[in-house]
Amino acid sequence: MWACVSPSRAAALLLALGWSVAAAAAPTVVSINLCADQLTLALADRAQILALGPLAADPALSVMAPEAAGIPILRGTAEEVMRLRPDLVLSGAFQQRRTNLLLERMGFRVLALPSPDDVAGVAAMIDSVGQALGQGQRGRDLAATFRAIFAPPAASPTMTALVWRPNGFVSGRGTLVDAALAAAGLDNAAALAGIGAWGTMPLERLVARPPGLLVVDDHMAVKSSRAQAVLVHPALARLSPPMRVGAVATATWLCPGPWMRGAVDQLRRLAAAP
Repeated sequence: MWACVSPSRAAALLLALGWSVAAAAAPTVVSINLCADQLTLALADRAQILALGPLAADPALSVMAPEAAGIPILRGTAEEVMRLRPDLVLSGAFQQRRTNLLLERMGFRVLALPSPDDVAGVAAMIDSVGQALGQGQRGRDLAATFRAIFAPPAASPTMTALVWRPNGFVSGRGTLVDAALAAAGLDNAAALAGIGAWGTMPLERLVARPPGLLVVDDHMAVKSSRAQAVLVHPALARLSPPMRVGAVATATWLCPGPWMRGAVDQLRRLAAAP
């Protein structure tokens, strides 16, 4: 075959073949989930991204919001995705379950992300997203960066801390919050209280045995719902001092990823504050 093709023509054909292979390794993608949006922005080439989900550009919820500027934002419906015909759809395994099923039925490739709440599980998820996007090395590098955030400090913890969320929700032993507190040199008061992965800490129990540091998410520290009212209850003011109260930017740990470095650094600052 190649005997009748000139060298210049053969080079052009090989170049064209090379571009085709490169294109196949970098599929176009639509993300319709907040956490998937952030991983998409962190791992994919911009030219791959056809659209993102409805919260991607909200700086209160996503540290990657600036990177989302200029990219189309969808409501997250199956009909919108179908019109764009991406090679890959990144979604959530639980929040978008019905949409995922519909898209898969229509022949779309859907990667539905789980909700791992431990360091190893999140690192594996980052790696899998990188592979799906044709950005395997980026995925491996980002997973390694993520794991490094949670390296244990040299010194033993000297302060207890409780991350307290609406309705008194807390994260116990083995969770990402537990790992973030440990990386910041803090003992998780929820784990010390015998709470497993997840549970609740009633206000009365917290008042009876307050932690050294009470941590809330910055955008939750206002009374805008009954669930959030507990976070600004007057009883907390009577515990401080000696209990410290501080906030961590919600966007730095609402979704797991390398941006959790910001949450760990803020926890360290709160622990070190006079």
